[in-house]
Amino acid sequence: MVKNIIIIALAVINGTLIYAFLQRQQGYPQPAQVRPSQPIRIDAGKRNTAEDQVPALAQDVGDTFTQDSYEDLTNELRNRGLPEDLVKQMVLSAINRDFLLDTRMRRTDTPYWKKPERDPHQATVDELDLEEQKRQLLLEIFGTEIVDDPLFEDLFRPLNDRLALLSSDTQIALDALIRSKRAQTLGVRGPGMLREDRVAMRDSSVDLDQAIQELLTEDEYLEYQLRNSPLASAMRRTMDGFDYSEQEFRDIFGIRNASTMADVRQIGGGREEHAAAVQANNEQLRDYLGEARYQEYERLQDPVFRSLQSIGERYGSSESELIEVYEISSAMATQTREIARNGDLPRQEARKRMEEIDQQAFAEIIEVVGEEAAESIRQNTRRFAYRPRPPRR
Repeated sequence: MVKNIIIIALAVINGTLIYAFLQRQQGYPQPAQVRPSQPIRIDAGKRNTAEDQVPALAQDVGDTFTQDSYEDLTNELRNRGLPEDLVKQMVLSAINRDFLLDTRMRRTDTPYWKKPERDPHQATVDELDLEEQKRQLLLEIFGTEIVDDPLFEDLFRPLNDRLALLSSDTQIALDALIRSKRAQTLGVRGPGMLREDRVAMRDSSVDLDQAIQELLTEDEYLEYQLRNSPLASAMRRTMDGFDYSEQEFRDIFGIRNASTMADVRQIGGGREEHAAAVQANNEQLRDYLGEARYQEYERLQDPVFRSLQSIGERYGSSESELIEVYEISSAMATQTREIARNGDLPRQEARKRMEEIDQQAFAEIIEVVGEEAAESIRQNTRRFAYRPRPPRR
């Protein structure tokens, strides 16, 4: 709601600036006062005069915006000697204002005591249609050179922040595909989240990825994955603090992506096949990085070590101390799991041994980083927060 109010306010201000500028020029007449209940229609083939609202606003859903009024405005601003960049900004502002007001006029408000009828997919389709109308208007007024104009980047190159390598047409098509599919996914949710809904959402995600592959070339799809895939996002997060180059990121992505694809193919297989595929992938990573860097990389994949890093920053622990603490906690976790899996130990005996391991590990950690940091580690890492229950007997 606040965002919409801000958008309306900005649009009105921009429109007001246009009129204020024109009115300051000698001899330029005042625009006619238009009551909200009687918006001006845009009739195809009819140009608005300077006395009219410039540009005018479509009244009904069936009306279409014409470039005539905006061309009049463009020519008038140019005749006044404005720089071309400013002319473009003011015309775009006028178009945005008119489209915004037209959208507001069509909206049907839901009584506050009822749940709004919401169709995310249809709303997105309508939004995409409006954006395409704006693009066509601007192309008709300014020509194809505006496609590469930074002023119109949001409309003609909506994915430029990460995928500038793609052409304008491809960016527009990809942006529309992603937004439409994601809105369609939101639409499958009912009053409560069912297993069937989760399956439908998963299938929709697979369909989206397939559609993106069909839209892009093989090289373009790889670049898309490197920037937008869940794997790439996870890598950027977990490799923070790991000294790597762009080429290493791309190479590691290739290795891990092959493992991900193997995981997908092994869904129908057994655990042994899956474990073998993961092990082979880890060995490939080890060969690529070397033993020392592979160990560093592996630590960063563990949420426990990332928690230790945060604790170390707070309490001033060194990297070597954190690694030593990590090795202590890893050994503790391994021993605890072995006890939990030992069905021959009585329950009380297993619990006693787990507690002894925990206390010994905690004492060793105190010696490394001090009691205050050790207590924070105990409270904030899952290896201390959760220990497997010993088997029942």
